[in-house]
Amino acid sequence: MREYTIVNILYTRKSPVRMSELIAEVGLSERTLRDVIRALDKTGEANGFGIRMIRGQGYLLEIGDEAKFSSYQEKGMLQLDQVDLDNKQSRQQYLLFYLLQNDSYQSMDNMAEEIGVSRSTIISDLKEVEQRLAAFRLSLKRRAHYGMKIEGEEQDFRKAFSYFILQSGHTLQHTEDFHAFSQDFDAEQLKGFLLQILKEKELKISDVFLDNILTHLFILLYRVSKHNFIVAGQALQGTPEPLYQDIAGSIADFISSQYQIKLPADEIDYLALHISGKTIMERMSEETKSHLREGITAILERLDREFLTGFTQDQELREALLLHMFPLLNRLYYNLQLGNPLVEDVYSQYANVFVISFRFAEIVEEQYGFRMSRDEAGYVALHFATHLERMQQRNLEKFKRIAVICSTGGGSAQLIRLKLEAVFPKASVITASITEVEEISSKPVDLILSTVPLATEIKEKPVIHIKQLLDDQEIQRIKEILSLQINRTEPSYKLMDFKDLFRRELFHLSGSDEDYMELLKQRCREIVGNHYAADDFPEQVLLREQKFTTIYKNGVAGPHPMRMSAIRDCISVTVLKKPLIYEGKPVQLIFLINLGPGQLFLHKEISKLLLVLMEKEDSRNRLLNTNSYEQFMNEIENLL
Repeated sequence: MREYTIVNILYTRKSPVRMSELIAEVGLSERTLRDVIRALDKTGEANGFGIRMIRGQGYLLEIGDEAKFSSYQEKGMLQLDQVDLDNKQSRQQYLLFYLLQNDSYQSMDNMAEEIGVSRSTIISDLKEVEQRLAAFRLSLKRRAHYGMKIEGEEQDFRKAFSYFILQSGHTLQHTEDFHAFSQDFDAEQLKGFLLQILKEKELKISDVFLDNILTHLFILLYRVSKHNFIVAGQALQGTPEPLYQDIAGSIADFISSQYQIKLPADEIDYLALHISGKTIMERMSEETKSHLREGITAILERLDREFLTGFTQDQELREALLLHMFPLLNRLYYNLQLGNPLVEDVYSQYANVFVISFRFAEIVEEQYGFRMSRDEAGYVALHFATHLERMQQRNLEKFKRIAVICSTGGGSAQLIRLKLEAVFPKASVITASITEVEEISSKPVDLILSTVPLATEIKEKPVIHIKQLLDDQEIQRIKEILSLQINRTEPSYKLMDFKDLFRRELFHLSGSDEDYMELLKQRCREIVGNHYAADDFPEQVLLREQKFTTIYKNGVAGPHPMRMSAIRDCISVTVLKKPLIYEGKPVQLIFLINLGPGQLFLHKEISKLLLVLMEKEDSRNRLLNTNSYEQFMNEIENLL
């Protein structure tokens, strides 16, 4: 069953899936999961498929023989329809399927019998099911001698239905009527009609938002077919613009002719609001554009002052945010915020831009009075990530004259030169031997790369020690070191060693009998007491944690403040021999990050370290088994 489950998740996603995602979905340890994937290599050969690991992205399913794979899938579906009794996640997913697809009361005894577990197990699982439903403002209504059913407003029910049933990688048995409706629903036909209407109205839509509207329509039709409606008491405030009402009316007519389902006026208005929040007008009025541009510019100027960035000067970023903000403000106004299935991955990979994105969200709330969800902040974060990547490339282009120093200056130096010319296409790269260091240091070079230790320090010129042979990993390291110099108000030629962020006085080995938030307070006060941060540092860190916990996957946490305002950059480390639990998440390795303005790229490097620890069980275990600061630093050096 495990093999089929993993293959089905990869097949459903159609794109690379990270190890951390699979761990969360399947509920296995990293080591066990790797064993299962290795076993799938042999299974795949016989059944027309393979699983490829793509560095930095995850696992991708590749189908070589459609006929063999289809046969394998058919066999697998028989197993996947069953619940893995030993897997709590599988049992809870089944309970969510069962309750969301039934409008009537369901008894606990029937659910226990259906799954094949004890009543006490169902009671335990339902506690966590209720917590997961509460995030969608839904609850379980219980009635003596009848059982329980999900209760809440219809739009909240539909959001949960989408998240737990349509967007999950699970294929547990659907109810008979839901399965029949799925078979009759022609998504491609409706998609084609929707795109045609949007084109006629000169509206653009991204693939993500288009899929979101199709999902909304699917759920809308299924729920309406079961006589569950958005009613006047649940309707959102405000009236959609005539343009979107017209589009929603055309879709309602199409649905009536194709599915013989007549949508009530409230449902058409609700659909119009969804469309208004997910499309971009080609002919946005100049007045609207001008107003939005002023607002965006004001926000970016504040961010530039706080983070020492150059967002205001980036025309591409301003235009991207302009097009994003128009539908975003509509969504915020009508409280129709988008879900973001990638938010956890975006956060773990781009923690540096999430710091900016959350600050962006706070200023939007101040300026417009709307509160953004973390999922919406995740979409905004991608725009800032694109900006920083663009700035990184431009920064590399600033190095026009590069000197490479080797022990002899011979063939190896020439090979390095050729590789560097591909990385720095606008630079002139020269080579020299170790005996020519003094001469090189007097020349107008922008960067010195050396494969050997230099006897004397070269002042006012950045120097990076590199490997004798440049592979892709070493080239990436050079890029990342140079990225740390971006947007500095004053040039700094001392390239900071990542290891300098760790301090003996900020390193702790601890038990697990402490409260997570109380532990964070202690560590924050310690940083302030050592004069690394200002007095409001604890408040800023705890506020960030309350808004969006920075506990990532597999027990790794990277708490940081709302503002980057360190007096002196540092990382406080706490290694817990036994994990703490906070908001249902275990935490065992805590990296409390304290960085100053202008250190976004350094924050990115820290995020990469945390990502490695999240995905590699062996690396985590080596850090968890350290018994001293020296041993910990040795392991960090190996990771770097």
